[in-house]
Amino acid sequence: VCGTIGDAGLGLRIAKGEIEGPRRLLKAYRLPKPLLAQGRSLAPRVSAMADVSDGLLIDASRMAAASGLHVRVMLDAIPLSAEAQGFGTDCAALLAAATAGDDYALLCAAAPDWDLSDIAVPVGEFSEGAGVSLLREGHSVPLPQSLGWMHRN
Repeated sequence: VCGTIGDAGLGLRIAKGEIEGPRRLLKAYRLPKPLLAQGRSLAPRVSAMADVSDGLLIDASRMAAASGLHVRVMLDAIPLSAEAQGFGTDCAALLAAATAGDDYALLCAAAPDWDLSDIAVPVGEFSEGAGVSLLREGHSVPLPQSLGWMHRN
């Protein structure tokens, strides 16, 4: 993942008056900044890439399904901004961040031996199979009821 996850979801909650929080989170929701330069830098170095617009988990599951693969996401590896960390880093907070949308971070797939540490952080891995699974602190975590935003046809 290139960028942070969960800021816009918290910004939406601030906009709705559900919580109070830093203006930067509200701005992340209302004025998202697409990571165009980072995407251009990543494009020749990855085998797949998508923006995280509907939520990290649902977008990762869609990428895996399109590739005929399974994806395992490590919740502890999800990059949270300092402001988002202020709302917690427990399992519930990480799941809320991973299922919130509108972050426009970049999710990409690359071979394990490709070094993207200058621009992205690894948050999971693809393998043979189908579906999505979650880990936190090396332990399996049940999938939430919703992986993210589902568009209606």
